[in-house]
Amino acid sequence: VPVSFPHPLFFFFLVPISVYHGFLDCCTASDVSPKEEQAPMDIAASPTGDKEEEEEMGVLACEMGEHPPTEIGSSSIASDVEEEEVTEEPEIPMWDSDDDGGVMRMTKAELQELHIACVKGFTELDPRKNLWVHTRFCSFNIGGFDLDRESKFGLGPPLYDNLTPKLERCMVSFAVNVISIKVTESDRGYPISLYGTVVARDTIDYRCVYLFRRAREDPQIINSKDDMLTLIGPRRGLVQLDNIYFELNLRVKGDAGDEDFSKGVVVLHVGPYDPEPITRVLSSWLSRVELVLATVESPVAASLEVKVLKGAAPFSGKICAGTSENPRTQMIVYDSRDTKSGSSVVLTRNLVAVPDPDDDEDEIGAYVRFLDDGDDVDDEDAGTLVKLAYPAEEQVCCHSAWELQVKVSWTAILCKPMAKHVLTRGTSMPKDYTCPRYAPRF
Repeated sequence: VPVSFPHPLFFFFLVPISVYHGFLDCCTASDVSPKEEQAPMDIAASPTGDKEEEEEMGVLACEMGEHPPTEIGSSSIASDVEEEEVTEEPEIPMWDSDDDGGVMRMTKAELQELHIACVKGFTELDPRKNLWVHTRFCSFNIGGFDLDRESKFGLGPPLYDNLTPKLERCMVSFAVNVISIKVTESDRGYPISLYGTVVARDTIDYRCVYLFRRAREDPQIINSKDDMLTLIGPRRGLVQLDNIYFELNLRVKGDAGDEDFSKGVVVLHVGPYDPEPITRVLSSWLSRVELVLATVESPVAASLEVKVLKGAAPFSGKICAGTSENPRTQMIVYDSRDTKSGSSVVLTRNLVAVPDPDDDEDEIGAYVRFLDDGDDVDDEDAGTLVKLAYPAEEQVCCHSAWELQVKVSWTAILCKPMAKHVLTRGTSMPKDYTCPRYAPRF
C-alpha cells in the first residue's frame, strides 16, 4: 500500500532522530484496520486485556522474554510461530495506549481547536511571579488526551541472555534518575503538610509516571528546607530520547483552608551528556521546589529488594541506592522515620538506572548504602556500602546490629514499543502553541 508523509527533513525539526526512525518503521502498517492494530502492552508483565489482545501479543511477548499465552490457537499455528521465531525475529511494533474514543480520527484543524480549548483550562496566573503560565504538560496536541492516565509501559526483558540483536538495538542511550525533590523555600514557613502529585513524562507515551502521590488524608510533613519529598517512583526507567517533563501539583493543608503551593512544569532538555547531577528549579505560587536529576549513559535497570536476616525488625535507619560510591549520585529509597515494615524492608522506590560501560573490563554495578539514624547522607564515609555487580543477584552484609540481604534483578531499558499517538499529536500542534509557556526558572 503506498504511504505518503511529509518530506523527511520536516520531522527533524519536530522529533529526535530515534523517534523519526520509529515513525518510518511503522509507516508500512499505517493502513491497518483497528482490529489489526497492536494492543497496549506493559513489557514488565503479561499484557492486560481480553483473550484476543493476549493472543495478538503472543509472539512479541515471547521475544521480550515472557511466557506466551496458554492458548494461541491450533497446534499447527503454534508450530508455525515456533518456526518463525527460529528463522526470523518478529518486528517490535509501535503500540497505541491512547484510547481516545475517536479523537485521533478528527481532522487536523478540529484537533488543533480542541488542543487550544484544553490548554486554556490550565493557563493560570502565577501570583509569585505575576505571569500567565501553563501548569500542565502541553508540548504536543493534548486534544482529548487524558493527562491523568498512568503509563502502562513497564520494565524491559532480563539481561542479557533474553536479548536478541533486535531488542539490543532498542536499548536506550540515556535514562534519568531522580535523586531528590526538596522544598527549599516556603511562604508558609515550616513545618507544612503537603499533598498532591509530582509526575514525570517521557517520550515513550508522555503518560504519568508517578514520583510523588499523596491524598489530603495522608500528607507529608516537611519540617525544613533540607527535608526531601518521600518519592515512590519512577517504577520504570525514564527514557531520555527527547525532553523529559516533570509536572508538579502540590497543595498545602491548613486549618484555615488548603492552598495551591507549587504548580507547573519543569523541563529537562536533551543536551550533551553530563556525569554530574543536574538541578532544576520551579518557583511558583507559595514555594521554590528543587529537583536534583542525574543522567545515566547506556543505562540498564537494577530493581532492588532488601530483607532483614538477623536483628530486630524493622530496620532502623536509611537506605540509599545509586550508580557509584559518590553520595551525590545516590537516592534515598528507605527511611525508617517514614516507613513501617517488618522483616522485608519495604523500599519506597526500588529502581535505579545504572550505566553499562563500553569497556568490557568495567562492571555493571549498583551501589546500596545502609545508614544509621543521624548519619549524614552526604558523608561518603558514613554507613555500610554494598556493590552488586552484574550478573550477581544477591549479596549479604552486616550493618550495626543487622544482617541484611540485598537482591537485585537486572533488566533492559528499551525505547520501544512506542505509543503511536506521540507522532500523530506531535505533528498536529497549532502554530501559536509550538513553544508552551511553562513556569520560568528562578
